[in-house]
Amino acid sequence: MGTTSVPRWDEERRIAGGGRYVTVLSFGDAALDRARSLVSSFGGRRVDWIRLPEEWGDTAAQILERQASAARVGWRLMLVGPEATVLAARSAAVAAGLLDDEILPLPVDSGTRTVYCAHCHSTHVADVAVGQSSTCPTCASGLVVHHHVSRLHAAYLGFAVDAEERP
Repeated sequence: MGTTSVPRWDEERRIAGGGRYVTVLSFGDAALDRARSLVSSFGGRRVDWIRLPEEWGDTAAQILERQASAARVGWRLMLVGPEATVLAARSAAVAAGLLDDEILPLPVDSGTRTVYCAHCHSTHVADVAVGQSSTCPTCASGLVVHHHVSRLHAAYLGFAVDAEERP
């Protein structure tokens, strides 16, 4: 495998030092144990732990926006949950002005992915591995989930299975 933009979660477990305030957003029950151990690891810092539903949605977006708006120098954000949700939360955090070094994404699984259809420009959530195929529910294209993920848009690139055969 050559170049890929798929996150290597096991290599990306670092965050800028010097943070005095930490917010942990955990998504769903599967994230609770991981978040609990993370919260207890921040001795000497003020830690807020907010438990949210597993899926990214308006409530989670509003909470993240409120937290980011109230943030001061030294604030760090931890995101614990399913990969699709963690990527969506990370994208919203960057849009709110956070830097990569201020965000620590910690997915608890990576089976469900948000796939961006290169043909109709819609996204859908699918239980699919990179390199496998999924059908776009909007345009019915059979898509290969490519080794490219847009962290800004929180989605994997999906392109037509037969794209190289098309004129």
